[in-house]
Amino acid sequence: MKIRSNPIYFSLLALSGFTIGCSVPRTTAVKQATALPQQYTAAMTDSLTAAHLTFKDFFGDPYLTALIKKVLEHNIENRIAGEQIKIAAAYLEARKAALLPSVTAGLRGSGTHYGKYTMEGVGNFDTNLSSNIDRDQQIPTAVTPDYWLGLSTSWEIDLWGKLGSLQTAARERFLATRQGKDLLSATLITHTATLYYELVMLDKETAILDKNIELQKKALEIIKIHKEVGRATELAVQQFAAQLANTRATRYAVQQDITATENKLLELTGAYTGTVPRSTSMDIRSMYYLARQGHPRQLLQYRPDIKAAYHELQASHADARAARAAFFPSVNLSATAGLQSFNITRILEPASIASGLIAGLTAPVFQKRQLTAQFKIASTGQEIAFLSYQQTVNKAFQEVKTLLSYIDNNEKIITEKNKEVKALNKGVEVSNDLYLTAYASYLEIIAAQKSKISADMDLLKAERDQAHALIQLYKALGGGAG
Repeated sequence: MKIRSNPIYFSLLALSGFTIGCSVPRTTAVKQATALPQQYTAAMTDSLTAAHLTFKDFFGDPYLTALIKKVLEHNIENRIAGEQIKIAAAYLEARKAALLPSVTAGLRGSGTHYGKYTMEGVGNFDTNLSSNIDRDQQIPTAVTPDYWLGLSTSWEIDLWGKLGSLQTAARERFLATRQGKDLLSATLITHTATLYYELVMLDKETAILDKNIELQKKALEIIKIHKEVGRATELAVQQFAAQLANTRATRYAVQQDITATENKLLELTGAYTGTVPRSTSMDIRSMYYLARQGHPRQLLQYRPDIKAAYHELQASHADARAARAAFFPSVNLSATAGLQSFNITRILEPASIASGLIAGLTAPVFQKRQLTAQFKIASTGQEIAFLSYQQTVNKAFQEVKTLLSYIDNNEKIITEKNKEVKALNKGVEVSNDLYLTAYASYLEIIAAQKSKISADMDLLKAERDQAHALIQLYKALGGGAG
């Protein structure tokens, strides 16, 4: 069957498209997010952003980089994200395929008994009496068989871009899913680095406590000797012993923190047992050198959460275009070609070749309220996606600005804490000397030792917080690429 160009058909198509198009709502204009400031701080200069760097560039500790690599390879959550990307890719392929004709192959056989007083029954009986047909063309009337073997195809012509818009939306969401995995990778990197440096700091804390335990044990021995010669009381001995017991208890608590932190790192790597090799000191000078803030606009290029929100915004625009295109008529073509016969012995003969072609035009008539509701949903989705994108950009900018301020102020805290520790170290030495010369009491020794331990821990905490802030800055600037 051949379809000829029919001016009436195409005139109806044009008329229906024009008539419906006059009443179809317009999509909202694409909005632009508020421009980012030129700088984070007044002292900022454009430089190489940390987002250009891989974690191997940013972290100089070989134990840490090896641990991060292991986490990225074996972390279960990261592997799940990889599988989710495959699902998003499959949805995208399905949308691409919707633009192409679908072709199916089939084999069909049926048998029908027509009643004597039906049009088919009378027609078959009358046909068999005709002198114009051969004997092998006569139709069985008791049960009329029908055999078909061939191909069938259908195709919706995307005149208004509905299918193309749906494909665009699927592609943007696929890209958003990939950015989601990048964000997860960045989170895993920073979380691993944070726990690793926490472990290093706990080791240093243990060393500080061990050193103080030794000093307190010596002080306890001295005070016991002084008691024997009448220079100290039992109260002094018990207070020194209580201080030593308190420090030892703190040491056990720190040891538990070490075990818990190691287990968290093992969980990240997907392992049940093992140890976490680590350095004995923490060198964050490379992080200071490499964590340059750069220009705020670089956030739009490197932050995975911003890029994911942008792709979701683009997908919402495509959804709105597809919802608008649904108001217009759809054109469908379907065709069949194959072998058809009521005589199975003749089905493979050239005379059994059969084909058909159908073109259809369908336009929504009574679905306008439903289509309008769907369009409103898509338009509202556009606004939500835009606001989410704007919120993500604003949050990212404020996060970086806060971290930069924190790093600057915490550096000043570290400087002052170093002065405090130096002064208290000297104070412990002086209090011991004064006690031996009877110019200070044992209570002053205990107070000096407590102050020293507290200052040592505060300095350690400030250094740990500085490392954590630098790690978070690396992620906030969009770093975290493997």
